Amino acid sequence: MSPDAILAPPEILFDTAAIRDSVAALGHRIEGEIGDEDPLLIALLGGSVIFLADLVRAIERPVRYEFIDVAYHVDPARGEDDGEVMRIQYPIPIDIAGQSVLVLKDVVSSGVTEPYLEQQLRDHGAAKVRFAALIDLPDERKTPFELQYSALVSHRRGVLVGYGLKHKGLYGNLPYVGRLEEEG
Repeated sequence: MSPDAILAPPEILFDTAAIRDSVAALGHRIEGEIGDEDPLLIALLGGSVIFLADLVRAIERPVRYEFIDVAYHVDPARGEDDGEVMRIQYPIPIDIAGQSVLVLKDVVSSGVTEPYLEQQLRDHGAAKVRFAALIDLPDERKTPFELQYSALVSHRRGVLVGYGLKHKGLYGNLPYVGRLEEEG
């Protein structure tokens, strides 16, 4: 996509206030439910970074957080990832042995990646693994995965962008979550 291309603005799905209020409520819920636990929040690099920043500020006690990067297999026909995890990268070595881990994702859709991530984290010694998403797309589940925490619930019907969600490297800086029409 040319940097000079005029981009159509996305349809606003969740405005800035709705996101702020939902993420704050989720932070308070998590704080209330973790009790005496000292969970390690692990954000997937890319789309969940902005979600992490707002969520940790909504939790009114000290929390630890780190990042991981997940490399997905790319479907050559579509040129997009197909949800199949190739490898997990730890940019900073993390010792999670015996830890309670809360994995932060931008979007949970198919439910295929999450059980794999959970098993990998458990194989590295995590005592407990839970997931939180900015946006849950339950209609897209391909597995019986049940998400423990979500700030927002939606149906895709297009490409989700904004608040860290990028499309072709663009739109991630929008302060809201919008929807672009599917490309034909």
